[in-house]
Amino acid sequence: MPSPLSVDVRSLLHEKLDAMLNDCDQVADAAAYGQTLNDLEEFFLLHGRQFIKDAYQLKLQERIEKNENTGQTRQCAQCKKNENH
Repeated sequence: MPSPLSVDVRSLLHEKLDAMLNDCDQVADAAAYGQTLNDLEEFFLLHGRQFIKDAYQLKLQERIEKNENTGQTRQCAQCKKNENH
């Protein structure tokens, strides 16, 4: 079962994806005749990267908060000292 934080992250990502897809529709509707594919490609290169970056940051923050809340420690493979992960 996903944690409440995980549900919040998923909900936020769904909202961002829905907004991006709505913008994609606007780009396609506004594209000049014969330019739809080019305009969509440019849109996804720019906005797709940003979406992936945002998703990565949200999931990383989720992992950080989860680990901070559990207080788990693991042993570092290199120095053999206990550390929080």
